[in-house]
Amino acid sequence: MAFIKFIIIAVGIYYLLKLIIRAMFPFLVQKTFDKMQKEANRQQQEQEKREGEVTIDKNSNTKSNPNKKDVGDYVDFEEVD
Repeated sequence: MAFIKFIIIAVGIYYLLKLIIRAMFPFLVQKTFDKMQKEANRQQQEQEKREGEVTIDKNSNTKSNPNKKDVGDYVDFEEVD
């Protein structure tokens, strides 16, 4: 008798949780979507620049070595007559 009571309660809890999840899932998805959209809009506003505006981004993470002469690739130049 206790086993049947346990089964009935377990099935009841299962269906109750299933009902609650079905009711909450659209709300959670909408909330997550809104948060992602706000973040995308914020990033887009940061990237928008007025015409002619110049920005210089310095990478402060790396310490530059003043003796380092790594300006670019070396290309041999041959004069053509």
